Amino acid sequence: MSSLISLTNVEYQYPSAPHRTLKNLNLEITKGESIFLFGASGSGKTTLLEILAGVLLPTEGSVSMLGKKLDQVTGAARDQFRADHIGYIFQSFNLIPYLTVEENISMGLAFSPFRKSKVSDPKQKTLELSQSLGISEWLKENVTELSVGQQQRVAVARALIGEPEIILADEPTSALDQDHREKFIELLFAVAKKSQSTVVFVSHDRTLEPLFSRSLSLLTLQGVRP
Repeated sequence: MSSLISLTNVEYQYPSAPHRTLKNLNLEITKGESIFLFGASGSGKTTLLEILAGVLLPTEGSVSMLGKKLDQVTGAARDQFRADHIGYIFQSFNLIPYLTVEENISMGLAFSPFRKSKVSDPKQKTLELSQSLGISEWLKENVTELSVGQQQRVAVARALIGEPEIILADEPTSALDQDHREKFIELLFAVAKKSQSTVVFVSHDRTLEPLFSRSLSLLTLQGVRP
């Protein structure tokens, strides 16, 4: 089976940093996998997600997503690729505070005619996603009125609307207790399975590891023995 995501000898160094955050990293992910990527705080997990999302270009190496070489296209092309094919769940959620739950979810379609074309009725799809995630009764509420757990589900709905092929999640469960973390991830998988999305989830919390189809160490991906 061909890789959905392929990183070859990827290295990254921030302009002001004395050392490289990522060195000689190699990664292959196929469609439909749920990947748990772990590493200590400051090990480069968010940096790797931003490279996968096309926000950062690797200092060296190649990045292929859905057969497209992201390291060989313009910044504008990477931005559009991200809008079309990637749902990003941020650690801090990044919801728009002055918009309702419904408006925040539909923002996932705002910058991508491609994703919008896959949704015949955006309002109905927003309702269906919110029902799947247990937040439909708050659609007309401002997101600031919701609990952390409810805001988290809004962020997932926004990432999944329009059925992006890839979901990138940057430690979105860090504010939840253990029981709620597991329930949240199971809910994320259930909704992602319906849209056939591949999930790449990064965290330092290895108690979540058994929930995923495959677990990868950031150090091992860089050829470092534990």
